[in-house]
Amino acid sequence: MTGDRARRTSSGRTLRLVASDGETTATAPEREDADVVGVPPDVDVDSILLPGERQSVAIGRQWVVRTAATRGAVGMTNQVLELLSSELLANAVLHGPSETGIGLQVVVTEEVARVSVSDGAESSPVVMRTDPAALSGRGMAIVEAMSSRWGVEIHEDGGKTVWFELDLDDF
Repeated sequence: MTGDRARRTSSGRTLRLVASDGETTATAPEREDADVVGVPPDVDVDSILLPGERQSVAIGRQWVVRTAATRGAVGMTNQVLELLSSELLANAVLHGPSETGIGLQVVVTEEVARVSVSDGAESSPVVMRTDPAALSGRGMAIVEAMSSRWGVEIHEDGGKTVWFELDLDDF
């Protein structure tokens, strides 16, 4: 990342930036409108921007766990959020351009927990049916199997957001 310490979404929301060492470098986001598909404007959305580097997977995963717990998603729900977030973050690091960074959002309501991961890659993730002996390629199959819903939003200006939701009544 360059000297740019804060970024704004297309709606003008401010994203907190997190350096490679995990230090928060800007203030908490402010929600100005419902630019997260399926999330009403009166619901808090927690967001950070991570560098497109391998250590961002662990930093992002830990941030999701802490943020979701603060919002009331604990126990098994939080463990599933941790696993599925790791899968999306790993895909963003492996397949997204490192210079664009990775956006991460968490929303927890009384009914649903939602995690979104944005990167600058144009290609959508694929659910692969891999050989049991394969060393990789199971991430999106795990997301598909364990989430209530998941999807991809392609951005008009490039990049995409991959998201999943957990219905909290299931836990």
